[in-house]
Amino acid sequence: MFDAISRDLFAKTYPEVKLGESVSIGAGVVIGKGSVISHGTRIYPGTVIGENVQILENTVIGRPTVLPPSSSLVKRQLAADLPPTVVGSGTVIGASVVLYRGVVLGLNNIICDLSSIREQCTLGDDVLLGRGVMIQVNTQIGARTKIMDTCHLPGDMIVEEDVFLSTHVCGASENSLGREGAKGSWSGPHLRRGAYVGVNATLLPGVTIGEEAVVGAGALVTKDVAPATLVMGVPARFVRNVSRRLS
Repeated sequence: MFDAISRDLFAKTYPEVKLGESVSIGAGVVIGKGSVISHGTRIYPGTVIGENVQILENTVIGRPTVLPPSSSLVKRQLAADLPPTVVGSGTVIGASVVLYRGVVLGLNNIICDLSSIREQCTLGDDVLLGRGVMIQVNTQIGARTKIMDTCHLPGDMIVEEDVFLSTHVCGASENSLGREGAKGSWSGPHLRRGAYVGVNATLLPGVTIGEEAVVGAGALVTKDVAPATLVMGVPARFVRNVSRRLS
């Protein structure tokens, strides 16, 4: 049961928070001063929101998991009692964004319109997610990483600090395509610090993109990429070494 608090109680509890129309705030929610919650937003019980956070229209924060028995997330034993969603101070969340329960956002993130972050995902500080980004279960994203519009990050993916993913990058995390049922293994790609991935690139399960490596546009990455190298093509192949930019 949602058990939302009334607008009068909200005004008494959070006098320094601006609240739009048709907003639902669940029991036990914590909201820092200076935050703005726009029209039509729904915040589920227990969610923690830092100071000076902006949440735009029709966004859902802390959505609980509802799964049919056949879901792969059931097979993967997704925690039934996930901790509350946490939104770090200074974060801006666009319109019609959905953050599931168990998500933790660092400070000063920008989450653009129509993006969705599933359970048990963690984002560091100063992360940018473009419009329509999809991040699946148990994915970790490091500080200062930029993920452009309509990227799809699979479950169990690791993206370290200062990574850049151009538009429409897609990853996979399960090699059997679901044919092995509950026996399948899940391992998302691992992008090391400072990696660059070009537009429309595809990253297959378990591959590692080395530090400051560059994956060219449209590449299909089927095996590990060495640090500070450029790969291109289908499948992706070594082209040349590239200079390092991070200390």
